[in-house]
Amino acid sequence: MSNDYRTRTQHYAEKALSKIQAIEKKDFAKEYKSRSDGFPVMVMQAGLAQAVGFMLAKGSSSTAYSQYLDDLASVMGEQDGKAFHHIIIHAPIADYRQLTRKTLNAAGWFKLFGQAYLTDK
Repeated sequence: MSNDYRTRTQHYAEKALSKIQAIEKKDFAKEYKSRSDGFPVMVMQAGLAQAVGFMLAKGSSSTAYSQYLDDLASVMGEQDGKAFHHIIIHAPIADYRQLTRKTLNAAGWFKLFGQAYLTDK
């Protein structure tokens, strides 16, 4: 079946799973899981722009923060976390709301797959 007949959610799930599987063996997998667990809540509490800005700021000193944000940005179709943040802060309100919904959808897949694959062993 062609990829053209798949939903956006299916694309997000597929991409998020590949990103999570790539993190499984990394030494920062546990911290990455914490980021994937907490990010959707952060978006709901502070808003998308602030949540992504926070991840960018923390990413300068933590691989897990920067890797999570870059992975999420990639799933959302952006080059990296900085490019994603730029798009977010310059988006008109209707686009910002849509970006928030889409990002929460993708982040939900990261959270789900993180809980399944990035377990303490």
